[in-house]
Amino acid sequence: MPVTEMEQVLSDAAAEVLETMFFTSLAEEGEPVPPITGPLVCPNLSFRGPCSGRLGLRIPLETGRQIAANFLGLEGSEVTQSQLQDVLCELSNMICGSVLSRLESGSIFELLHPEIGPGETAGSPAVSRTLALEDGVLEVWFQWEAAP
Repeated sequence: MPVTEMEQVLSDAAAEVLETMFFTSLAEEGEPVPPITGPLVCPNLSFRGPCSGRLGLRIPLETGRQIAANFLGLEGSEVTQSQLQDVLCELSNMICGSVLSRLESGSIFELLHPEIGPGETAGSPAVSRTLALEDGVLEVWFQWEAAP
């Protein structure tokens, strides 16, 4: 199935942020993407500007723990629940900023505070992309709000 332009933007933005800020790489090209299973951590945030919407992540707990450990320079077992949530909220914030700068480079957006949520989208269908990481899997989704 061909990748849409928006799916590619999500992939590129997530890969860049994960690699540069969280020392986490995508799996080799052609590697199968494992299913997202087990307990999940689902940070998401809303943004406002010339257009508004939401961005969120669905991350298996163990993958999230490894991402947080990489960011904080700790072992996975040392990461507290609070640190895990804070780091993954910051990951969603950074990916959202990267996506918006790729889509609307000349526009100014307000990113609202990320929060841990149920991982579901409301309203119109979101564009999503599931990415195989070297040590896990992550889904990023993006949703524009309908114009009033």
